[in-house]
Parts: sequence; C-alpha cells; structure tokens
Amino acid sequence: MALIIFWSKIAISRMLSLLKSSAFIIIWAMIIIGAFIYAIINKHFTITLETQTLLLAAPLLLIASLINSLKYHDTMPVLIKYSKSKYRNKIICIRYYLKHAFFNNILLIIFNIIACCSITNNSAINNFYLNLMFGITLLSIITSFLIMYFKNNYNNKIMIKQKTSRINPLIKSALYDYLTPDFLVLIMASAAFLIIVVTEFTKNINYFKDAENHSVFFIIMTIIFSVGFMGIIESVPKINWKFQAIISPNDINYHIKRTILLLGGIYGWLFILFIIFGSIINIMLLIKYLYCITVILLTTINIAFTIINKLVKFILLSFIAASIIWISSLSAVFLPVLIIPAVITFLKAKNEYREWSLL
Repeated sequence: MALIIFWSKIAISRMLSLLKSSAFIIIWAMIIIGAFIYAIINKHFTITLETQTLLLAAPLLLIASLINSLKYHDTMPVLIKYSKSKYRNKIICIRYYLKHAFFNNILLIIFNIIACCSITNNSAINNFYLNLMFGITLLSIITSFLIMYFKNNYNNKIMIKQKTSRINPLIKSALYDYLTPDFLVLIMASAAFLIIVVTEFTKNINYFKDAENHSVFFIIMTIIFSVGFMGIIESVPKINWKFQAIISPNDINYHIKRTILLLGGIYGWLFILFIIFGSIINIMLLIKYLYCITVILLTTINIAFTIINKLVKFILLSFIAASIIWISSLSAVFLPVLIIPAVITFLKAKNEYREWSLL
C-alpha cells in the first residue's frame, strides 16, 4: 500500500509539472480528444466517404510529429542512468529515440483507432483508406526516429562550420525566440481547421451566402485566429531575455512590433484567404471582424508579455475572445468597447515585461 501511494504521488507530481510546462497544448488536446470521443459515442460523427476531409488530418499530424522530432533531446542523463548496464550506448540511444518517436505520434495513433472504430462499412474503398492511414502512421514513427537519431549523431560527431547567414539577424532572432515546437503545432492545427472551413465553404457556398448565415463564417475564422495567436503564450517565456535585457535592451513597443510582424508573416496567407472569402460573403461584416481579430491579436500579445501563470492566461484569453465574438454580434455602436481590454492589457504588459529577464 505504501508503494502504491508513493508511486501515485510521483505520477500526480509529474502530471502537474507537465500541465504547468505546456498547459495550453494539453488543455486543447484534451478538449479536442474529448469532443471526438463524445461525438463518436453519441453517433454524431462518423467517417464516411462524404467526410473524407478528415483524412487530411493524417498528413497534418504527421508533419506535427516531424516538427516535434526536431526538438533537442539530451541523451546524456539516459546514458549515465544505464552506464552500468550490459547495453552499448548505441542500443540505449535507439531505445530512447524509439520511445520518443512513439510519443511524438500518439495523436496520430489515437486518430487511427477512432477511425477504425468509426468505420462500419467494410468496403474496399474504406479498407484502402484505413490501410493508407496505418501506413502514414508507421511512416511517421520511422521518420521521426530517423530524424532524432541522425540529428543526434550529426551534432555529436560532425563539427558544424560557421557560415555567413543571408537572413536578417532580427528575423533570425525572432524565429529562434518564437517558433517553439508547441507554437508550430498550433500553426498546424490552425491550418487544418482552415482547410476544413475552406472545403465546407466551397461545398456549401449558397449556405454562407444566405443573409442569416453570414456571421457563421466570420465567427469560425475569428475562433481559428484566436487559437493560432495563443501560441505566443508558449513562446514568450522561451525568449532569450538575458540577451534582450543586457545586450539589446528594448521597450515593450519593440517586442509588440516584432511579434506582430512574425504573426503577420506566419498567418498572412490565412488573412488573404479570409479577406477573399469574406468579401464574397459580406464586405461590411468583413471589416467588422477584421477589427475584432486585430483587437484579439493585440490583447493576446499584451497578455503573453505579462507575468502571470500560463493557465490563467489561457482562461483569460478564452474569456476575452468569447466576449469579443459576442459583442461583435451586437450593433456596431458597441465595437469601440473592444479597445478597453487591449488598452488595459497593454498597460499591464508595459509595467511587467522587464520582469522576464529576472526569471
């Protein structure tokens, strides 16, 4: 009994530490997985030939796993742990990377299980799709392992020569600071949602042209942008704040401009598609929701630079985004009210952003 309590405490502490380090990603993963399980149990969602757009999730999850494989993996603690075992270092590293390759593809594996359980018609086409998804999963696991294994060998055995980079140092530093694996996963999720929305738009364009359904498209796109922008929450703590504080001190306006330019470069194609489809549906609603998305963008950046818990930031941003979407459905007279959270969060970020260099 004592051992059960001991290991239970360790498991709980590790789960809490994982939730603390990547709270946003874990919460969204739990929400998405829970929504899929609920829909499948209640037969609200099935994989059929009419919903083949779900198959687009497999290659997107594959790309997300490959992005996670590019993380730096320190094998020294593992080699020290098994230094007195009968295994050679090469075997220890292989086992270590195989385990991480499996965990990198856990969402893809869960997706395959759900797809397999959902398909009841054993036709040749459905079996082909299942075999295709299983093949993608196996390919993803093998590729993830090879990337981690050879990347480790490359870093350990080959001296990387310093070469002059043609990339602007400001752009390069922004990419290093902000493009964390968690942020890249959210970019992939936003792209997946966008593909689904665009597919449904092209299929049911008459539905969105109906006056009563105009706001549906804009609300969905606003939610997608809100989810994508929240990746900044995970990136800001990982900025090289010692460099920003000592070598290159800058004010909050510099960081906000740099973040806006980075998000504009990443989601610029999404803005272009949003403007194109939005102008087809309703030009006035397009202008209104562009304003709402801009407010959400500024508020998200401001909150990201404040010194509060990441879980609190996620809850606060979710509440603000929901409030902005609700107010956007009211009369245009209430739109100036949306500036209030952006101004308040800016003042708070201006007073607190320098504290990141003290952490």
